[in-house]
Amino acid sequence: MMHVVIVEDDPLGGSLLREYVDGGEVRVNALYTSGEEAVEALGKLPLPDVILMDVGLPGMSGIETTEIIKKKYPSIEIIIQTIFEDAEVITDAIKAGATGYLLKASPKEEILKAIWEVKSGGSYLSGKIARKVLQQFNRSETTSSQEGLREESAHRFQLTPREELILGELIRGASYKMIADALCISVHTVNNHVRKIYEKMHVNSRGEAVALATGWDEGSSSIPR
Repeated sequence: MMHVVIVEDDPLGGSLLREYVDGGEVRVNALYTSGEEAVEALGKLPLPDVILMDVGLPGMSGIETTEIIKKKYPSIEIIIQTIFEDAEVITDAIKAGATGYLLKASPKEEILKAIWEVKSGGSYLSGKIARKVLQQFNRSETTSSQEGLREESAHRFQLTPREELILGELIRGASYKMIADALCISVHTVNNHVRKIYEKMHVNSRGEAVALATGWDEGSSSIPR
């Protein structure tokens, strides 16, 4: 018998997912609506074999929750489920310890296949997501001038990899909401990262940060604010 836990903040989505996988050799033991709830409950119940984890959870994200759970319970396999196909998010999920990554639109058969695959010691990426990872790898082989400037700034101001990524999005002109959606974190978390970036760069605004990172004249109308 395969024991599964679902972490999904949308009640309808969680209920449908439970109907999809509960039955036969797969038993859904619990359904939690937040990462915090799941982490707390796992210490009180028999550990599941697999967790189906929504990436865009309120509060602690699915990726942050995955990292915490894998550190405490390394035997649990975690499959990230999301509507996003963003390669950076996929990479973050894998680094956090996820062994599977599925789109929420995946059919029942694919979800069950992924569950059994990770439980048997393998990993699972849906076809679309695998292509995204490959495209990201190919792009990384070519460094643009903007990326070079961003990396130089990251080294100069001792930015973390996540801060470097967010600085790159600021240079690109993305809003906090766009950054939050792309990275599957809250706007509040983005704001905290940006505040730390400003502190390290000794600036007070997006315009100043972009100007310092790229060498643009801060008075230029091309600087996104």
